[in-house]
Formats: sequence, structure tokens, C-alpha cells
Amino acid sequence: MKRTARKAPRGQSIVELALALLLFISVVMLGIHFAEVGYLPIKVHEAAVSPLWDSTALRVHRMRGSKTNIGDFSTFPAIPTSVEANANGRYHDFDGRSSTPGNGDTAVTQVFTRIQDLIVRCERQDEVEFDLVRGRRPALYEAVDGDFAQPPSGAETGNDTDSVLTDVYENMGGISCRAEARLDTLPSLPRHFLEQQNGGFFDTPLATRFTMKVCAVGRAKDGECKGRYGILLGDWAFADREVSEHCPLQPERPDEPCGENRAFYYAAMSVFDRNLGSVGKAGSEFAEEFAGFSPIDEDGFFMSYRGEEDGYIENKTPEGEALDMRDRPYNTGGVNHEPDPERRDSNTCFLGIPGC
Repeated sequence: MKRTARKAPRGQSIVELALALLLFISVVMLGIHFAEVGYLPIKVHEAAVSPLWDSTALRVHRMRGSKTNIGDFSTFPAIPTSVEANANGRYHDFDGRSSTPGNGDTAVTQVFTRIQDLIVRCERQDEVEFDLVRGRRPALYEAVDGDFAQPPSGAETGNDTDSVLTDVYENMGGISCRAEARLDTLPSLPRHFLEQQNGGFFDTPLATRFTMKVCAVGRAKDGECKGRYGILLGDWAFADREVSEHCPLQPERPDEPCGENRAFYYAAMSVFDRNLGSVGKAGSEFAEEFAGFSPIDEDGFFMSYRGEEDGYIENKTPEGEALDMRDRPYNTGGVNHEPDPERRDSNTCFLGIPGC
């Protein structure tokens, strides 16, 4: 039997592995760098949005217990600077979860990339607004040829810039924030790798080191980050004690504020007065026609509020109104509160006309 001599190994697999590693190493290095460039700027976006959410927890306004200038917006201008300072302190190290303002590293360094010099800027933004409904007063006093859009002759309709919420609400707008940082390629990323001019295989450099400005919104224009996020502030949630206390009904004392909730009383009365009181006098005219007089002034302002503590029921009689006790309780709000009041007799006369 004749034995066939085996050919000596030529190292083909080693050559293929070496060639593949050249490409693999290049892809891995650039892949790591691109991933770092992709996720590091996310913290810049987060740093710009965080102060906007913080601003919603700050006081924008309060209501004062005065008959004029009820809405107090004096605290609003300090909000942008306050949230800006807080954001810069928390995110100077790009980690808003825990921060040590003025200490520690202000840069985040990865394998091939570094981000640093994060700056947050916030300012008042008038372009973000929710203005009042403005215009002339609605002509609801009487129908004019079946068209309520036309005011009756001689009616006071005001100006196009009027609002029933003047002195109560102001269009303060909101705030906007932007953030920027500097992104650098580190020397650890090789710029050259087996190029032909050095006896290698590749005809172009592996990478180019760069420094760029990273913006929270969009790209830098002329070296400046102009994109920003905005938020509208001021929702008039009546959560303060000065506008959440009770306001007992005072039937015989219109236009006299309740002592426990003067701020909200004056706010509601201001809206009522700027609407020129009640719309029409039909009730008074009806009573005068049949009874000779009207028991109340329809233009007088009455307000009652009882909260959850009283079951939303007006169950107390103000001083000097003992007879009204038989008319209590009155349902003044809430849900599923339907009392069965005991009404006093009307002397069997229509509208209480005496001697009928």
C-alpha cells in the first residue's frame, strides 16, 4: 500500500482571522465612540426639562383679601432664576439624582468620549401664553329683534380689551429653558490604523477627533444653542388657605365679604360686577308687578360656600336672620347632596302680598 504524503499546513485560517480582526477592531472602536456620542447628550436634554417641571411646584400667584388688585403675581419673576440655579447645581456632574454643588467632577469621561461644561439657562417666556377672553360685554339684557348679538340702545358694552377677570388674573406667560455642553473626542480613539501610507490596508484615516457643542434642542447655530423647551404656568388651583375657607351665606347683607374667605369672595364679586351685576331685571320687575316691591336687589352680590366639613350644606343662620332657619339647609355644592328643606309658609298669598 502506497502512503500519500500530507501537505504542510499553510496557515489559511490564521490569515483570514487576521484580516477579519482588522475590520472587526475598527468597527468595535467606532461603534463604542458612536454609542457614547449618542447617549451622553441625553443628560443635556434632561437638564433642560427638569427645571420646567420644578417650576410647577413654585408659587406663581396668590389672591389677596382686597377689593382691587386681587391677584398678586409678584412672585412670578423670581421663578426662572430659581429653577435655573437649582438645575445647574444638580446637573453640574450630569447626574440629577444626587449632586454636590461646587464639588466633584464636572465631566463624564467614557472610553473614547468626554462631555463637560453643562450650562442650563432659563428665562421668562411671553410667547407661551394663555390670555384672557377679551371683548365687549355680552348684550344679554334683552332681546333686540330676536338677535342677542346686538346690544340694546344705550347699553354700556365696554371696550374690546376688557375682561371680566381684570384685577383677578394676569397673563404672565410661562418660562423656557435650554441647556448646552461640550463634547470632545479623547486621544484614546486612534486616528490612524493600518493605513496604506504606513504600509497598511486602509486608504483613509480611521477617525477624526472633534469638539462640538451639544444642545438640548436641535443643533447649535453660529455656536449658540437657541432651541428651548417652554411651559405655561399659573392654573389657579385654589389650594391656599386664604381661598379655601368657608364663606357663610348672608342673605340680608349683600356686598359684604365673609370674614373667613375674603380673597375668594372679592374675586367672585369682581367678576360679577364687571358683568354689570345680574343679567336683566326680569325677577324684580315680576315681583314689583304683582307684589308692589322686590324683596332683594338683583344687582346685589351674594355668595355662599360650605366645604366637605359641613357636607357642602349651608346649615347655620347668620346673626339677625332667625326666621331663615326654617329655610335651611341649602345645598351649596358637592355631589349627591339633596336635602329636604322645610319651607316656611308664604301666608297663603302670592309672593307674600299682605292682605290678600
